[in-house]
Amino acid sequence: MITSSLLVCQISDLHVKAPGQLSYRVVNCAAMLARCVEEILRLPQRPDLVVATGDLTDAGRAEEYAHLRELLAPLRMPVYFIPGNHDERGALRAAFSGACLPAPIGSVRAVRDR
Repeated sequence: MITSSLLVCQISDLHVKAPGQLSYRVVNCAAMLARCVEEILRLPQRPDLVVATGDLTDAGRAEEYAHLRELLAPLRMPVYFIPGNHDERGALRAAFSGACLPAPIGSVRAVRDR
């Protein structure tokens, strides 16, 4: 009998802003996410996938999604996105075309078999 397990890592409420911008003029969410990605890559057993749940960006702007894409680039496992109320689905899809996104814009429902 073969049994296998699936290791899932969830990161949430990233609130990434454009490069150089701080949340509430104090919090560097991008630096925190960069450290989080480093820690994920240091895990003794790497996750099979990462689920990034909203709010992914702070204002849903294209430059925020571009920055988010750069910050997540070191992750070699699939990253599945579930946007939050701060996210703009069209901009998210444009930045991550071909990525693991929920199906139609406006929906946050998806099913994945792994």
